[in-house]
Amino acid sequence: MRPLRNGDPIDPEKLKKGISWSESRGGKYMINPTSSATGLYGQLYSEVDEFPEMQGVSRDSLARDFKLQEMLMDMRINEGIGGPSLYKNAVDLEREYKPQLSDKWTFRPDEVAALSHFLGRQGARNYFAALRDGTEFTVPGQNKTPEDYLILYNEGVNR
Repeated sequence: MRPLRNGDPIDPEKLKKGISWSESRGGKYMINPTSSATGLYGQLYSEVDEFPEMQGVSRDSLARDFKLQEMLMDMRINEGIGGPSLYKNAVDLEREYKPQLSDKWTFRPDEVAALSHFLGRQGARNYFAALRDGTEFTVPGQNKTPEDYLILYNEGVNR
């Protein structure tokens, strides 16, 4: 476990369990037909296909390689892929938006990390800003709402 601000921990195994349930129902849906999201955690293949570890790994191969999926997700959580880590996103987004949302802030740090995985860092910022401003937020593409994503995420965490 890696401690966050005020000692609130994010358990990486629970985070992965929840994200896996939201993204693939725990491995039932490994290839998203409308994006490059692949594997247990919905890793965007287009974000990692140039990594040295991915040399010779097709999208279908990634969907079957659980060890590689775990390595990529651990990297996303701890170091970041194409941007800050999920840990950093959770800390930064809470620091920025919790005071702005006040009593509307009902998010645990792990839920903020999960939302930043789902929406990207800027997408999560846009979502929290829409909550603050009372405006509509629409997820691009064929996707669930952030609220629906968190329902599935918490189902996975509590499985």
